[in-house]
Amino acid sequence: MSFLSSPDRKGFSPRATLVVPTYNAIAFIDRTVVRLRRFVEQNPDWCVLFVCDGCSDDTPKRLTELLAEDSPLLRVEIYTENHGKGYALRRGLDLADTEYRFFTDVDLAYDPDEAIKLMDVLKQGFDLAVVNRIHADSRYLISPRDFPSIYKRHLMSRTFNWWLRKMLPITILDTQAGLKGMTAAAWKRLSPHMRTDGFFFDVELLARAGAAGMKTGEAPVNFSYVDPTTVRMVRHGWPMLFETLKLRKSLRQTPSDARPLDVAIQPAPLTK
Repeated sequence: MSFLSSPDRKGFSPRATLVVPTYNAIAFIDRTVVRLRRFVEQNPDWCVLFVCDGCSDDTPKRLTELLAEDSPLLRVEIYTENHGKGYALRRGLDLADTEYRFFTDVDLAYDPDEAIKLMDVLKQGFDLAVVNRIHADSRYLISPRDFPSIYKRHLMSRTFNWWLRKMLPITILDTQAGLKGMTAAAWKRLSPHMRTDGFFFDVELLARAGAAGMKTGEAPVNFSYVDPTTVRMVRHGWPMLFETLKLRKSLRQTPSDARPLDVAIQPAPLTK
């Protein structure tokens, strides 16, 4: 069963949709809605679509209450079975009907204003746009309690990104940053090939775009660091290594609309 709040946007003509996959976010969903409501009020060419991925807490109920009297620029898609982040993103990006489509994490570790930087990148002619947390102009907001773990996480992240660039047609340096965007045309081309339901979605998206010869631009970002713990990273990390091998094989078998893996793809210039 699925419920999508009213798409009626008479008098509104947004150019960009921010898709927010949401799972069991009751502890902070009010803060997220307040921030995103202010964002669309300040940027009327944007709209927001929450996708509740089979939440087992009161997040769907609370979101429905919060958005009941809200602008049609904030909507929610609700379904009862949990499938994973990738499934929620595929669903949200398919439902979006704007020229540009973005996604970010529900805890807003990336302030929505950062998405405007990616819109500027896409307007320069890129098909996809991603934030780069290791860009020299990026800035982190970090709690002192996370100091002991951040370097370990950084090493694990850089190792994984090195592995991905060796195995897949990916040139960007930060594959797992939780804020990305694309044109509607790019998503229409990629969507039929996307298969990931889980956290590997970002990697598959970038790899399939690279294999298809699409241009991906990058931008620096201001980022609120939240430590996911090493245990969670390891739990997701090993399956993602196997997913990488599966995707590599799949891309080698993909017909004419994707370039073979041995074709060099030039990295997009960084956008400041």
